[in-house]
Amino acid sequence: RTGHTLKFWTPGGSSTPLLTPEHLDVPLDYEGVGSVGSMLGTKALQIFDETTCVVRAVRRWTQFYAHESCGKCTPCREGTYWLAQIYERLETGRGEPDDLDKLDEIADAILGKAFCALGDGAASPIMSSLKWFRDEYEQHLSGGCPFDPAASMLVAPAGVPR
Repeated sequence: RTGHTLKFWTPGGSSTPLLTPEHLDVPLDYEGVGSVGSMLGTKALQIFDETTCVVRAVRRWTQFYAHESCGKCTPCREGTYWLAQIYERLETGRGEPDDLDKLDEIADAILGKAFCALGDGAASPIMSSLKWFRDEYEQHLSGGCPFDPAASMLVAPAGVPR
């Protein structure tokens, strides 16, 4: 958006590890994206600017994966449930200091251990967002989300249909 700067992006949708502006020159092919720790996934580029709360974005994806879990395997069924609970605490100002380590530990317990790729998709954005934006997570521990959710919304100008 005009007047805004890139904060993070996904090369393959919500199930892929997040990348930052320093990764903009990475070739969008299997080897290039893999070399920086992400993957192409569905090749659905998602782009977020500085108005977006990374914790809120990853929370929404986590809620989706928790809802979509079929429940057949314990890592995904239990893990996504507990991840969603922790994100709810962080977003509402009830986060605890050990919640960030819990997020990472639970995501690690899911990654590569679920019956299908949904578990990996749920874990990947959590682990990468903690890697790149841990300070933003820590801000949530002292009173909840510091971002204005309306600031990151695209609103159509008057008279333009949505």
